[in-house]
Amino acid sequence: MSLQKSDTLSTPLHMVEQSHSPEELMACIALTTDTQEVVDAKIHAISRLGDFIQEASDGEMNLRWIHCLSECLKNETHPKVLGHCVGVLGRIRAYGAVPQILDIAIPSKGKTNEVRFFEGVDSSGSDASNIEPPSSDEVLRLRISAVRSLGRIGDNRAMEPLMTLLNDKSENYRLRLAATESLGQLGDDHAVAPLVNLLNDEWEKSLYIKESAAKALGMLGDIRALEPLIDALESKRGIRDKFNVFKEYIIEAIGRIGSAGSRKATDSLIAALSDEAPSIRLTAVHALAQSGEEECLPYVRESVFDTADDVALAAVDAVFRLGGEEAIRDLLKLENLPKFVRDELESYIP
Repeated sequence: MSLQKSDTLSTPLHMVEQSHSPEELMACIALTTDTQEVVDAKIHAISRLGDFIQEASDGEMNLRWIHCLSECLKNETHPKVLGHCVGVLGRIRAYGAVPQILDIAIPSKGKTNEVRFFEGVDSSGSDASNIEPPSSDEVLRLRISAVRSLGRIGDNRAMEPLMTLLNDKSENYRLRLAATESLGQLGDDHAVAPLVNLLNDEWEKSLYIKESAAKALGMLGDIRALEPLIDALESKRGIRDKFNVFKEYIIEAIGRIGSAGSRKATDSLIAALSDEAPSIRLTAVHALAQSGEEECLPYVRESVFDTADDVALAAVDAVFRLGGEEAIRDLLKLENLPKFVRDELESYIP
């Protein structure tokens, strides 16, 4: 089967599903999108071409196929097709497509047609009135997909645009959330300062953004973020419910960065073992286990008696990680252990 642009209206999805050639898939992707059938076919073709790219060892062929997807970003008008193409380019980590993805994620000021969507007539002038114009939510989802793909690709050219997007409080918070996470994925230490600033920004109304900033700082793992994270945790100590998830992300970040050499960090994690929220106590147990600091063992041992079963079981694992089999045997000598804790401890003994 060979697909030509003139075949637009006679190309059902099952014909694409039966295609085995990347050339046929590329021909389908180049079709003018003017029916729902073609939209579905193009989405399927983009996915399959992405699979070919991931499986191929021929670099020259890969470049041709990636170029086809990049051209799709330039010429496509339908947000669902664009969104799928952006997602596949992120999955295959297509560095060459970063400029086009940036244009979708963060359109240049004044370039309202940077991303071309259906408005009743497609870019070639053909009637496309049988396809509904995209809603603002569809456009938002497309931009979010582009921002997330930038994080997956990991190209530092996205650093400054993502920081600009993150700091623009007029943007939708879901878009800013995606930008925060992508900054963490990029792994560039230049993102540490703006993320710390966001963590401490009293004028930032979205708690979700602050939670995402804490998570991103943990992903970056930069020691410079440790003190601000500890301070943020201390400032929310004793405040229930509203800030629980925020505190969990902070504790996770402290654990990922590592508390070795920082008594203040270790003390903050130990203090979290007494929090009223079981989820925070659980997160603290995991963080202390990850720290590898044997001096924390006595505090973690106490958590095997936690009133929340999942915290007690996590504490058993933490005891093993920090003290090994000997620490497990010491705990088994206690007579007041709950049966489920004793059973869990015995599972660690050969």
